[in-house]
Order: sequence, then C-alpha cells, then structure tokens
Amino acid sequence: MFRRVLIANRAEVGARILKTCTRLGIETVAIASQADQDHSWLQGASEVVVIGGARPAESYLNQNAILEVARATRCSALHPGWGFLSENARFATRCEAVGITFIGPRPSDIRRMGDKALARSTMSRLGLPTIPGSNGPFANESEALETASAIGFPLLVKAVAGGGGRGMRVVETCEAFIEAWRSAGREATSAFGDGRLY
Repeated sequence: MFRRVLIANRAEVGARILKTCTRLGIETVAIASQADQDHSWLQGASEVVVIGGARPAESYLNQNAILEVARATRCSALHPGWGFLSENARFATRCEAVGITFIGPRPSDIRRMGDKALARSTMSRLGLPTIPGSNGPFANESEALETASAIGFPLLVKAVAGGGGRGMRVVETCEAFIEAWRSAGREATSAFGDGRLY
C-alpha cells in the first residue's frame, strides 16, 4: 500500500482518485493549475501544489513540474487518472526511473495500445478485425485527404495519442475535411502534446 499518492489530474477525475485514496487511508498531494486552484474537490487533499498556468501544457502536461512535485512532497506513487498523461509511455517510464510507482499500465503496454495507430496495426497483425482506415498517422494533411477520399465519407479523424474524445472529428464531406483535420490536430496538441492524426 502507498503512503502518499500524487494526483496528476483535475476535477471529476481527481475527485474520484482522492475519494478512493481517502477511503484507503492514503495521503494525497493534488496538483492544480492556477485556473483550477480554487476548485472545491481540492479541499479534501492532504496537500495542494499549484504547478502552472491555465493551459494544460503549462500544468497537467508539464512532466518535469509534476515529477518535481512528486519528489518534493515524498510521494511514492502517482495516479494520472484518465486523459492528460495517463496514456503517455514516456511519462510512465520517467516515473519508474525516479522510483515513483505509476498507477496504471506498464509503459510497454501504454506504447502498444495508447498509440491508437500502433494499436490498430497490432490488431491487424494479430488477425483481429478492424474498420477501414489509414495504416498510421499522416505526415501532412494532403496525404490524409487523399486517403480519406479513397476511404469515403463520412469518416472519423482521430488523434493517435490520448483519449476521451479529444482530437477526434466526424467529417461528413470532402470539403469539410481540411478544417476538421486542422481543428483535431490543434486540440490533440493542446490536450496531449501530440498532434499526430490518423
């Protein structure tokens, strides 16, 4: 059992982790962006550390700041919740390297299944059925549009990283593709630090 867990998420996700840790008698350190520092769920944490600005890249995706907080507050484990860094194999590896237990899948499993394009190719290689789509992320939007036109509309543009519906767009027509592609890429970059799409 862990003595102290860093909650590396916010809002409902953070509140659920906090509730479980409290029930198990585990101390909690919650991180918060400057924009979230007054949220009511934080009141139940043993300690709250404000780590950066309102943008996720400055706070909930800031691996260095999160690991420094975990170290400075003597957390033996870190719970990423869902979204943000929960499917980031590099971050899970970094936690292990500094002796902090990453509460979640092993980095190798995150790599294999967290990267949606790699998960899709793994399934295909194993003979499991997949829906029609690209074989991986695209280098540019014109290459993506060419493949999308060959597949046919409507279709789904999806972020390689992350989850929770972020970086995902339903595209009904060829004319709507480029704007949906760009919008999904911006959202994926902001939410996960990875704008690759398939």
